[in-house]
Amino acid sequence: MARLAEQAVAEGVTLSEWVRQLLDRAASLLSPSELAARRVELAATAATTDEFEAYYAARLHRGRDARRSTRRAG
Repeated sequence: MARLAEQAVAEGVTLSEWVRQLLDRAASLLSPSELAARRVELAATAATTDEFEAYYAARLHRGRDARRSTRRAG
């Protein structure tokens, strides 16, 4: 308890307020089942490897082309 009290003092609050804040933060975290559900949702909308590679290649070449045109103009 002493370590917790020191932490509360370091943050400028009472021990009871510090514990309340800690419990609030913990309560706002997703549960393992909520995390799993979120992962399923995100996986369903994620780009495939081929889609990502095409996007990355386009971005890579677009940046290279932009740098070339800047050098020519200057």
